[in-house]
Amino acid sequence: MLSNDEFILLDELIYLEWDAYDDESVEELVLDILKDDNLKILMDKMSNCVVSSTKEEWERTLEQILTKPNLPKLVIINVENHKSGMRTAAFKDSDENVIVVFRGTTTIKEWDDNGQGAYEYDTEQQIYALNYVNSIDSDKIIVTGHSKGGNKAQYTTVRSPKVIKCVSINGQGFSNEFINKYKKLIDGNKEKIIAVNSKYDYVNCLFNSVAGETHYIKTSFQFNPLFYHKGSIMLDYDGNLRDETSRSIFAKIINDFSTSLVSDLPDDLKSITVDGLISGIEAVLCKKQSSDRIIKIIGSVLIMMTYGKYFKIKETFALSYMVIQFLVLPLLFWADFINVEETKNKELLKDILNKMDKAAMTIINKLKLTEDSKNPISKNLYSKFDIFINKLHGAVESL
Repeated sequence: MLSNDEFILLDELIYLEWDAYDDESVEELVLDILKDDNLKILMDKMSNCVVSSTKEEWERTLEQILTKPNLPKLVIINVENHKSGMRTAAFKDSDENVIVVFRGTTTIKEWDDNGQGAYEYDTEQQIYALNYVNSIDSDKIIVTGHSKGGNKAQYTTVRSPKVIKCVSINGQGFSNEFINKYKKLIDGNKEKIIAVNSKYDYVNCLFNSVAGETHYIKTSFQFNPLFYHKGSIMLDYDGNLRDETSRSIFAKIINDFSTSLVSDLPDDLKSITVDGLISGIEAVLCKKQSSDRIIKIIGSVLIMMTYGKYFKIKETFALSYMVIQFLVLPLLFWADFINVEETKNKELLKDILNKMDKAAMTIINKLKLTEDSKNPISKNLYSKFDIFINKLHGAVESL
């Protein structure tokens, strides 16, 4: 059985768009990638990748794979690139287990599906993932994936009796609608699901977890706080899993805030808001932009997204942009929250909360210019944010 660090490395490997011949081993594949300019050729295909890494980082990852006891022996039995942008691969180990790896988001085609996972029961790509697992002639299937791939892995574990184990790496959570619809299946299968998360990853704070077992890993410092989402930073230089730690004290508060805020929105506003938020986060990750530019990036993403779907509903666009600003506020201060937790600096936290409160009032005042000031949406926004701020104030005492 693979270790958690081996699952992380396998989830990294799927991001490179390699092809394999029948029954090729992972060792043979990796050695081939490291030959000549093969790695550079594969990296050039990843210009839109959520886990952008340097050539040196990829070389180290590939070399780490070769040093592991189980990974080199895996046999590749299938690789599939779906027209929707989904990429998955299946491997067989020495015990005849089939290990299915789902890639995280890398393409524009997948952006919509990411957001839909926060407000729908089942997304198109989740159904594709389920069908892929069910098509495999085995009842000993292990699933894994990073980010959206981790979400797909968890989804298939909940819905397919063929899955015996799931390891999700920094996987995003699920909508309230999904939790309510599949409560019995979740309760019956969550013990199969292991979540391995970076302590300060922002994405796994969003929405509802279905994992029966969760591990938080202390990572190296990242200048851009969004880079805590990269799976590889949970490994040390030798490819071993870094030390386990406790969950960030701010993670649950942010999780409750994002889930409650989105769940109360009307359907049309909910969809465009979450699509825009997730897409904006991933655009920052792909392009290695500073996280303080995320509001501007999200605005650009919304314009592209709404041109076809929502162009005629200008009010929806305006409201969505305001709601996203509320949702993204904690992210804009995420580096400061990390600093507070590491240094136990209560005065810094108080300063952050004052700045966030002022920013929230600015958003509310803009919202009042676009609609009736008594509109329940604007009142609900500030009410949710007020609860969020009060919970953060309470966190001061736990430092």
